[in-house]
Amino acid sequence: MAAYKRPIHKSLVLGSAVFIAFLCFLLSIQSYLTYSKTLYKRYDDKLENILDYVEHQIDMDDLYQCVIIGEKSEKYTQVQDLLNGIIDEFDLFYLYSVFVRDHLMVNICSATSAEERARGEVDMPLLDTSNAYPAEELKKFSIATAKDETSFFEEDSEWGYAYTACKPLVNSTGVHYGLICADISINELHKTVNNYVLYNVLLTLGLGILFALILLVWLRHNVTGPILALEKSARHFAEKSRSNKDPQYLTFEAPVINTQNEVESLSKAITQMSQDMKVYVQNIIEAEASIRNAQKKAENMTMLAYRDALTHVGSKVAYNNMAESIDKDILSQKISAFAIAMVDLNDLKTINDSYGHANGDTYISGACQIICTIFRHSPVFRVGGDEFVVILKNSDFEKRYELIKEAIVKFVETENDRSKKPWERYSVAIGMADFSNGDTVDSVFKRADKKMYQNKLDMKKDRK
Repeated sequence: MAAYKRPIHKSLVLGSAVFIAFLCFLLSIQSYLTYSKTLYKRYDDKLENILDYVEHQIDMDDLYQCVIIGEKSEKYTQVQDLLNGIIDEFDLFYLYSVFVRDHLMVNICSATSAEERARGEVDMPLLDTSNAYPAEELKKFSIATAKDETSFFEEDSEWGYAYTACKPLVNSTGVHYGLICADISINELHKTVNNYVLYNVLLTLGLGILFALILLVWLRHNVTGPILALEKSARHFAEKSRSNKDPQYLTFEAPVINTQNEVESLSKAITQMSQDMKVYVQNIIEAEASIRNAQKKAENMTMLAYRDALTHVGSKVAYNNMAESIDKDILSQKISAFAIAMVDLNDLKTINDSYGHANGDTYISGACQIICTIFRHSPVFRVGGDEFVVILKNSDFEKRYELIKEAIVKFVETENDRSKKPWERYSVAIGMADFSNGDTVDSVFKRADKKMYQNKLDMKKDRK
């Protein structure tokens, strides 16, 4: 037997060590890429849900007025309290609203955590400025302000390194005047990813050590032939799985070994180990997919509950929620002026009976589009098969009579346009009522509904 500079038992030990290290490296890279992507997505969803909630709690016009005049309002104080509560509840790094002006970051309203308040720190003043942000960071915030969606980026400031989500602040006239931002410490995010990767490396390393111990038993029995075949299969597995993220490729093709000893057992153990790792990786991927599907279903359920499926305006559930919110504002004297317009479609039953329900749906959608176009700054709700409610506030409330007149003229025009098909000649009855002291949303609604029915009766008489 020839003398080898590297006896097979030493070569196999060395090869096994390299194999274990390489497998740890492969799974570490795959775990890092897969988990970090999923974790960033979870952080995106968490931050966006928080910003959406905050956005719905803020009176954008009132906050805009505070920015313009530089004075805090009662609602501003409520926003401050809201932000202070949320930053502690969701363990955020920072939660704040700002805008960029003259290469400076200008504060609108920033949260102060309970820990900061315990140290004696107070809320940051309105329109307080900071020059601590680099020009490239300010540019990111400026670009995010002009968008109509949430922006995400990593931010390095004097307060630390963070992952930031920014949602534009837009008043009822469409002016983008700032951002509401939420930060999560990027150090915690990296720590979570690193801990996850370390766990996978240790798990793989443990399996590798087990493999090495079994290999030493083989060497005692001098089964060099089967070991060489096994080592060849291991190298083939490493080559096949190198730089491949598909768990299907994490399959060990064991050589045919019928030694009926430890070598054959090892071959089966390695095969099972590769299958377990494959299943493990597949389970991670399936778990991530399950999380994404669950989040998507939750979002879809919320959307179905609050949006009318045909017209995509607010549903009756959404109207009831807004009515409750307005009633609370009435009791706390936060609101003193609004109106409700009741719009009822004429002839829908005739359209359905004569031309089919598909054309009836077209009739409903077309009329709804006109309503939404005219009352573009007010929430529109479909509360019945042929009934719509519009809550007029702010600028639409000020122009309510002009808008009602515009709607009447538009629907009369479409109703009398004989060049269109019957289900495209929309006809409605409209009634509007203003809020007065002592009213509730329901009482205003009932007056608007009564006027709408009177309008419907008058239209029937005119047709005769």
